[in-house]
Amino acid sequence: MLKRKLVLEEETAVFILVNFADLVLTGVSFYYGGWELNPFANYILDNFGLRGMAFYKFILVTFVILIAQFVYPSHPKTARMILLVGSIAFAVLIAYILILLLTHVFSTL
Repeated sequence: MLKRKLVLEEETAVFILVNFADLVLTGVSFYYGGWELNPFANYILDNFGLRGMAFYKFILVTFVILIAQFVYPSHPKTARMILLVGSIAFAVLIAYILILLLTHVFSTL
């Protein structure tokens, strides 16, 4: 039905997906005794739980996407790079969390 593409549609979708994966894997790592390294996120987690952490994450993701959308009309390559670099950074973090989780699982076998 919709024929017109949204600005930075693919980049935004990937950014949202990797951030969601980070949130889910962080929750799984907490289940297995992991902890949050970011002091502010740790404060949110301690005081508001996983729901607070999800809300905090939602606010951050929305903020970055809005910045990219605001920058896009004058600097489209920069806006695209904001989302790309953010996605790569979170993909590396996801890989690290997966390695830790797999190491933990295989060490308990």
